[in-house]
Amino acid sequence: MSNSQSRGRHGRWIAICALGSLVVPWSLGHAGRAIQEHRAADPQGEIEIILVTGKVEVDAWDRSEIEVSGTAGDNVERVDVTGAGNHSSIRVLARSSHGWGTDDEAHLVIHVPAKSAVTASLVSADLKITGILGDVKLQSVSGNLSGDTGGGVRANTVSGDVKLTARAAKTIEIRTISGDIQLTGGGGEVDVTTVSGAAVIELAEVTRGRFKSVTGDIKTTLALAPDAQIEGESVSGDLSLMFAAAPAAEFDVQSVSGDITNCFGPKAAEAHYGPGSRLRFTNQDGRGRVRINTKSGDVRLCVKGMRSGSSSAHVSTLSLARVRSVRMVVPYVF
Repeated sequence: MSNSQSRGRHGRWIAICALGSLVVPWSLGHAGRAIQEHRAADPQGEIEIILVTGKVEVDAWDRSEIEVSGTAGDNVERVDVTGAGNHSSIRVLARSSHGWGTDDEAHLVIHVPAKSAVTASLVSADLKITGILGDVKLQSVSGNLSGDTGGGVRANTVSGDVKLTARAAKTIEIRTISGDIQLTGGGGEVDVTTVSGAAVIELAEVTRGRFKSVTGDIKTTLALAPDAQIEGESVSGDLSLMFAAAPAAEFDVQSVSGDITNCFGPKAAEAHYGPGSRLRFTNQDGRGRVRINTKSGDVRLCVKGMRSGSSSAHVSTLSLARVRSVRMVVPYVF
């Protein structure tokens, strides 16, 4: 073999090795450090999860133990799984608060006993929860919350969306700032507040409901329990209540500059002096109470299957026991 041929082949091998030195670290860096932890846990205990940057899935299973699996990036110092009594904790500890990127995140799947109560605090991290039967308390800054749960729900986000199904929940509290809400819930007590975010809510029979918005619209489908108490407040967002059946309740709805639409009863009356309109009436036996106040947001009341503007044709079937439209000065609500 000539010297020139030898040099050419040697050069090609150098190029291949150099390319390999570039590719292999990139692949390993994106794979991350493998995490696999197990710990015995109370089958009805409390689970606390703390995570900064990344993604976490919390899944229920029928074992009395916690399993944490997944990957941790370069900026994750360690993942601690600890416990004392009926309380267990999963903490992702970072090396520093700077330099986070895709390669530095923790991506975890956490299996916990199905009847656990779960508390999660997240920053720049998304959480998905599945099958938990105990109560959940979830907080996130710059991260989304999603999934389904069977217990009570408390969820708070700043710059993050909430998308939850909680059909068996008897208490639900959700608050967002710059985040949208999509909730399919049960009955009982429901409290939803949104600032600069829209909310679409589907509920069963509600005993106590409070819906508040600053600039986001709230659309709620629900049924009223006997003696139900419903409150709605808005600055510039619209509020819509779609009832599963004709509600037996006393209504008091007012708005300073928004429109009030009612598809199953009387129309709102404009204030005799000054701006605003108000609608007051009692439907059927009126055991429940519905109070709605808006500043510039519109209000819409309707019964599922009916159309706006068709109230006159259906007033008799809805058994309006007492109706009174009031002409009055409407004070500012806020």
